[in-house]
Amino acid sequence: MPASSRRHRRRSRALGVLSILFAAASVLAAPLALAWHEDDITVRRIGPLDGALARGLRQEVRFVRLFRNHDLPILLEGATLARLQSAQQRELKATYEAGHTIVLLDATLDQISALHAILGTGLGYRSKDMASLMMYALHQENRVPTATLMPPLAPSPLRTPAGDAGATARADEALALEHAVDGTLTELAHAPVAVTPASPRDPNGIIEWDQTPLQTATFAVSGAQGVYNTFINVFALHRCLDGTDHYTVTAAADWTATQAKWQGATSEGPNPSMYLDGSGNLVINWQDNRTFCSSGGFFADFDDVCRYINYPLSYGLAMAPRNEGTVVQINAAPAATQGQQTSYTSGFSFSLGGTVNVSAKGPGGGISAGATWSNTTQTTVPPLIVEVSNTGNEGAQWNFKYCTSGLEPDPGTNCTGHVQMVKDVCQAQLGDDSGTNPQQGQTQVGKFSNAVQSAHWQANLDTRVNHATFDIEVDFVANIGNTIAHLGNGLDTGPDPIAGCDGSGCACVSTTEITPVQRSITFEIPFPSTVCE
Repeated sequence: MPASSRRHRRRSRALGVLSILFAAASVLAAPLALAWHEDDITVRRIGPLDGALARGLRQEVRFVRLFRNHDLPILLEGATLARLQSAQQRELKATYEAGHTIVLLDATLDQISALHAILGTGLGYRSKDMASLMMYALHQENRVPTATLMPPLAPSPLRTPAGDAGATARADEALALEHAVDGTLTELAHAPVAVTPASPRDPNGIIEWDQTPLQTATFAVSGAQGVYNTFINVFALHRCLDGTDHYTVTAAADWTATQAKWQGATSEGPNPSMYLDGSGNLVINWQDNRTFCSSGGFFADFDDVCRYINYPLSYGLAMAPRNEGTVVQINAAPAATQGQQTSYTSGFSFSLGGTVNVSAKGPGGGISAGATWSNTTQTTVPPLIVEVSNTGNEGAQWNFKYCTSGLEPDPGTNCTGHVQMVKDVCQAQLGDDSGTNPQQGQTQVGKFSNAVQSAHWQANLDTRVNHATFDIEVDFVANIGNTIAHLGNGLDTGPDPIAGCDGSGCACVSTTEITPVQRSITFEIPFPSTVCE
């Protein structure tokens, strides 16, 4: 069944999704009921399945017993791994070898390592800000382990004047769960990729190292503010000529502000959407439009309020080795601080002469007479300032900042990163009504994609001392803005206690709250083999 059809069917059950998120603990503990449609995905499951994601999946997935034909994906919870029988472990490995996906729900990083031990493949992970993942999926493509890591959903920062999660926050969180369900269904529906027969490879030939990853991974962050996916490839080899290890990591972004939108409210009759309740508390029933983004002026006896929410101010990515010993950053791309632009060149090219031993389970693994690398590409992006710098232990970090011309530039720049939203006033502190903002990447239909970051390190053998793996930490952050303008005229003629404009309805001010959506993961990379003949 197409994902769009499944999504349409789920939206008709929006209230049901909300009840999933906010049900009482007694409901969450209830047995998992099954609802199956004949065009849905068939999955073999092991053990009980519970939690919000499992309940979202049950409407889309047909569960069957674990028969041993290796021809369907397998779904289980992380806790179930400790209770598997030997036959079930063998079936997990046979299913993976056949190219189907193994999906863990609510799995700790230790439980993911236990899955890797059963399958005999996969890198280790650790994290400074996550004890577990909402979903972890693993399959192989041409013998390369291919993983998807989905962190727990983050709650919406949007709150009512009373401090509660309002209707917008609840809807955003429900949609985030829907995105998480869609992502998991995509993993379960993955069809095995035919393995390319490996022709005998001449160890005296040169390997194209950029085509031989040790593992690929998608870091899939789905939250109340949007969907932020980063595709990562990890490469490793040992160079025999000088006894050095080499590691390269590439990251490609596909980050979308799916929940970015305008909202407004007014105290003007006959049906006000902003008012004081019987206890004198301000109530704002946000409307999904930009109708109330103007000041009523000096003679108005009502207040308007307007906001643009869940939009990105910047995206950041950092990569840094974490082993002691001698590590040198050979190259990183994009390589320098750049001004505002809509395209940039990323990637680099190099060669390593002399015998190398490439870490890979695919056809490129093993000994070669040398290695080449070339991933230079030209990337088109929304108007951005690309800031690049180095970080601790020879690491690299990139910051992609949205930049537009405006009346309130960010400190130290000539651009305005937050949305210019107030219109039809004498002077808007955040800009004018030119219609140029928000820009594409800050809207639902816009996205920041095809932007590639790469880093290459050389490590001496002293990095192996007191370590079982070479560890590279990758940090992600999307700084999300919520900008609000209170458009009362300052004469206390409406219910809004915040007077956002002066008495003439001019010089209206707005405020922007920044919320980081941040995750960190460390890849534990086995040391390359030092065998050189």
